[in-house]
Amino acid sequence: MFRRYESIGLGGVGIFEGERRLGEASGPLLLPVGVRSRLLVTSADVLHAFSLPECNVKVDAVPGRLNSCSVFLSRPGCFYGQCSELCGRRHTFMPIMVVGLPV
Repeated sequence: MFRRYESIGLGGVGIFEGERRLGEASGPLLLPVGVRSRLLVTSADVLHAFSLPECNVKVDAVPGRLNSCSVFLSRPGCFYGQCSELCGRRHTFMPIMVVGLPV
């Protein structure tokens, strides 16, 4: 099953009490817990580096190139990461939010 995921930082707009100001994304990536998931990563504009430290994942997103990595979530919950490249203007703190759901 393929799903397209785009991350847009909310940057303090629409953030409620208890949420992360620079960590909340426009929509989470939903992944199953206890199942190895394969991610295909690319970029539409500039170089990005998809980084999710709690899951030991860091993969580059290069325009015109398809990279892959696998993710295994051992417990349900919310996992936060961000782009760890200096991508350019209006690309600061591009958040990545992964929600692990029990199968």
